[in-house]
Amino acid sequence: MSTPQDNLSIELELISASLLPTESLHYLSASSLYPQAFDITNSDSGRSMHVEIHGNYPKKGSVKVDMKENSMGRDEALVWKERVNEKMLDWDDAQEYPLYHILTTQFLPLLAPSAVSPSPPPSTPSETVTSPIPYHALLVSHHLLSTTKRKNIISLSSTLSLIGFSKIGHPGVMYAIGDEADLMEWIREIKSWNWLALRVKMSPEPIPEEKEQEAERRGREEGARGGRGRGEWVEVEKVGDALNWLRERGGEKRARILTDVGVGGGTRPKEGT
Repeated sequence: MSTPQDNLSIELELISASLLPTESLHYLSASSLYPQAFDITNSDSGRSMHVEIHGNYPKKGSVKVDMKENSMGRDEALVWKERVNEKMLDWDDAQEYPLYHILTTQFLPLLAPSAVSPSPPPSTPSETVTSPIPYHALLVSHHLLSTTKRKNIISLSSTLSLIGFSKIGHPGVMYAIGDEADLMEWIREIKSWNWLALRVKMSPEPIPEEKEQEAERRGREEGARGGRGRGEWVEVEKVGDALNWLRERGGEKRARILTDVGVGGGTRPKEGT
């Protein structure tokens, strides 16, 4: 059985793999001692976060996060403290990787240059650019258990600004949304790894209904990789969770992407969906 320390080591690897090229992680303490501490810095914004992990991890209150910025005044420090406290309300120690989840979903976006910058002036009609229709793709393997593969999928999906999920265990499922060229590269790269029975169940296909969610698809940060951001990638453990992720984005029509290829045909949707 894995220990909290084992899971924490995996989480730190996953966090490191999720960083943008402008972000870096620096360990400040020995990995076997508590409190463990590290900083993550964004070279573009000059912002950083200091993270301390205490011995009762992963219990609520065992992790402390401080946001730092060049020339930060007292008032600004208080604002950051309030934002951090608000974000930490989402801490869930029942998750397999709570630190990875909260840092990648709540805190890493705060490091970006646009996180607290003033709103840009409204664009004129002549400046409006029509966003391309996003595409999606589906891969299924016999299983997805390797920590290395899981870390590499997260890193690759972040690099290509994709959103989607990996369903770990048996079977392994990878579903991604993004630009067609990025999805083709994503598939080529993943196929080059050593897999047992990897199948491309759906090559990149357009999904016009996703166009309204372009802001989410492009990630949270302007400035990173030309404004594309890190994307958003999650891991789920159950087929039902994968189906619900799809239903939340496109209803039963989207969920049939999995059931039509024989994954989760007997899984019922949650009440109210």
